Amino acid sequence: MRSNLWAGFRSNHWRFRGLHIQAPYVHVVQHGSRFNFSDLMELGGGRATSTRPNADPTVFSMEDIRLEGGKVQYASNLLRAPVSISGLQANCTRITSESARMDFGLRFNIDGGGEVGGSFKIDTDKSLYAVNVAVSGFNLAPLLPYLQDFMHTTALRGSLDLGLKLQDSWADTAALAVSGRLALHALGITDGAGANLIGLRQGLVVLDTLNARSRTFKIDQVRVDGLDTRFQQWADGSNTWTKALKLSNATTADSSGMVLAANPANIFVMLADYIRLLGQEFVANQYTADSLQFVDGTLAFEDFTPEKPFRYHLDQVSIRSSRITTAAGTADFSVSARLNQRGMATSTFRFDPKDFRNVDALVNIKGLSLPDLDAYSRWYGAYPILSGTLAYSGQTSIKDGQLDSRNQLEADNLRFGKKTNIHDTGIVVLPLRLAASLLRDVHGVINLEVPVQGDLNDPKFKPWPIVWQVLKNLAVKAAAAPIRLVAGALGSTGTDDLEELRFAPLQTRMGKDQEKALGALAETLKKKPELDVALVPLVDPQQAREEWAAWLAKKEYVSHDGGFSPADSLRAMGLSLRDTAFKAYLDGKVPATAGQPEVERCIAAVGAQAVDQAVAQAAMLREKAVLARLEEAGANAKQISFRAGRPDEVAGRLGAPGYRFVMDVHD
Repeated sequence: MRSNLWAGFRSNHWRFRGLHIQAPYVHVVQHGSRFNFSDLMELGGGRATSTRPNADPTVFSMEDIRLEGGKVQYASNLLRAPVSISGLQANCTRITSESARMDFGLRFNIDGGGEVGGSFKIDTDKSLYAVNVAVSGFNLAPLLPYLQDFMHTTALRGSLDLGLKLQDSWADTAALAVSGRLALHALGITDGAGANLIGLRQGLVVLDTLNARSRTFKIDQVRVDGLDTRFQQWADGSNTWTKALKLSNATTADSSGMVLAANPANIFVMLADYIRLLGQEFVANQYTADSLQFVDGTLAFEDFTPEKPFRYHLDQVSIRSSRITTAAGTADFSVSARLNQRGMATSTFRFDPKDFRNVDALVNIKGLSLPDLDAYSRWYGAYPILSGTLAYSGQTSIKDGQLDSRNQLEADNLRFGKKTNIHDTGIVVLPLRLAASLLRDVHGVINLEVPVQGDLNDPKFKPWPIVWQVLKNLAVKAAAAPIRLVAGALGSTGTDDLEELRFAPLQTRMGKDQEKALGALAETLKKKPELDVALVPLVDPQQAREEWAAWLAKKEYVSHDGGFSPADSLRAMGLSLRDTAFKAYLDGKVPATAGQPEVERCIAAVGAQAVDQAVAQAAMLREKAVLARLEEAGANAKQISFRAGRPDEVAGRLGAPGYRFVMDVHD
């Protein structure tokens, strides 16, 4: 540092230039309100200070201030782990008593991952401060302990880039002005068991303007790319997030209920409080979003509420919007998703940014495999779904809260199995199997129109009971007046489906449905000797193991002295896994599995090896029965083969045991 000290003494104007600090090191330790330097600051704290009467104020200036190669380590009982930075560089062109404004430049590396650089301004006369900062490659992993305050998790992965320009005043609440860019890369969060809970390839938010004085809010871009998550729910009402989040009972003067438990010193809590403070200072009269995009999302859904677990997979989820603004016009959104690797759902909807009660929407679903919904059909309808695909188109308009919705459903080859006695005890059992058979036209298609109208401003109005009432009336009328429906059909009843064959979950012998389908297949092979058919198994391995495990466990439960009579068989078939006595049996046999889904407890009770043997034996018996039936019907065995299916052949089709018929011309 350079200075003319004699000139400073003479004029009481102290000028310093070229203050350069090389490789400083600072180690700060905090415990409560005390630091490892608090005792030094307290030295001589009781001494009185004196000033000369009528003394002239001291004038000073410091120019060309630079700090290079600095390192800071900070440990505190308020932090989960020490924080350290290295490569610290700071500069300031000028600090002077003649100006209340100070401008700084700063750059450093965060040990553990990340670089920070930027500039800062403080103006005490105008009560202003400004920040222009860029963070790149910030590693999120060190924030795991803070996230664990909120949820049960074992890992936090990913990195963050941030560019922020902020200007505000601690005296004027209307001075806030912000713009910035936030990007997340390869985000990953696990649950308490270490399984992946949330994955994100990239997330991007570009904020063009947030201005409190003009009350404007403008977003250039929001893009969420490759969000991958899962959701499970159980019969006791819990779900993935109620189990993952750490909740505590909280009651205040104005609210009560479950809230997230976390220390006020938690980084995420402090950030949320700051955002909440900004929100209190800022109310937008105008807002604009140029681009909102959600692309390539994935959701794995599991529901253990029915006795047979329901599993569904949504992928290729995409949401895109047009420009959204309060200035004029409407906002348009397009949404699409693939349904269980087979069907597709697409939708476009338009709303008024100034009044969300005005909406126009078009929804289309094609190729939705109805057997995928078998778990719900059994539990809430008492009938298993054997086959069928669904197409849906709907047009909905909401004007000032008045709903007008036109819905068209087309079910192709919808077939239900025989009624099951194991279902939700609270349902109304409708004659779905008979109704589906009667409602099919000559082409095997069921067409339904379901109009829904009502006032959404009326708190008593609920659209779903109207939809249910329409479908229920159709089913009841079909069963009550079958002759009328049959008389209205034209031509023959159609041909058998030559695409696939299904068995009941535990079935290994031929039934009428299987014999009829295989007979039609054999007839086709006889008429077309140039064709070959490959029978590709469609059984879902997990579902098959669960079905056989449940059956073997129930069989062992009801059998006596090693015997298994027809009466025992009937009793086992009608026994619910949630039967109190059966649950007590499992508690005694595998007490360590208490609280797990019933099917998983059955696997533990029977043994994985016994279950796998039963599944393999059933597959062998079905294959022999199918081949024997085809040969009996006159098919040439040389035209028939059994093989594992390629991913594209079985995608979206795995479920109840059966085969897909894959035709080809032989050499």
